Amino acid sequence: MQPSISIIICSRNPSEALSVKRNLLGTAKWPKSLEIIVIDNREKNEGLCAVYNQGVAKANGRVLVFMHEDVWMMEKEWDVVLLKKFRELPEIQMLGVAGSSLLVKLPYPLWGTAEIPYTFGKVIHLVEKNGEKEFFLAIFNERDGDQEVVALDGLWFAARKSLFEKISFDEKTFPGFHFYDLDTCMQALEHGKIYATADIRVLHKSEGSFKEEWEKASAVFIQKWENKLPAKTLNEPLPAKELFNTSCIDLRGKVKIPKW
Repeated sequence: MQPSISIIICSRNPSEALSVKRNLLGTAKWPKSLEIIVIDNREKNEGLCAVYNQGVAKANGRVLVFMHEDVWMMEKEWDVVLLKKFRELPEIQMLGVAGSSLLVKLPYPLWGTAEIPYTFGKVIHLVEKNGEKEFFLAIFNERDGDQEVVALDGLWFAARKSLFEKISFDEKTFPGFHFYDLDTCMQALEHGKIYATADIRVLHKSEGSFKEEWEKASAVFIQKWENKLPAKTLNEPLPAKELFNTSCIDLRGKVKIPKW
């Protein structure tokens, strides 16, 4: 049976990869329709673009999911929701759990720089700081449902397999671990629309790194897409009602931390 969804994961930690596989299979309604492709990157230490291109070549599903190995699905039947989104929105090429309808060039091309109402999504974080675990929900927009965007966060996003007949992850320009997501979004916009959804909830067990390597990749991204930045959806997003800045809700003692 041909899989409906192929999930591509770049792995550096076999135990994390095993954990995320258990999570994916345990939360999907149709686990037998999933194809989980884990690419062990410990020895080669290739950039995410190169690894994801390898995953695309191996994938047989009509919808591809690209995710970090420290991400867990937090709700049952996420696979049903995902396939329904691509079925009901024929113009959609990519779908993520966090993103923005506006991507600026300065001071940095960060999707979160735009703030509400342009940003959209809700992501649960479980991180350790100063020896203590922080467990919180980051709310990038109070609304549920979907919003058209131009940029997605790379922690978890999906795309039609057919999109990669027209584009590929640019491993020559971005050989590291940054801007693979935004660059792919910019390519995808030339072939259709991108949406962020609050209807698929994930947990992320780390936060982004914005060090020197990220700044160098940022400059390369701006140079490549200078004529397309800032990028913005044709239609303005719905205005904010009550929440005007990204907010965080402490989940400690309110939501049970899952184990897989």
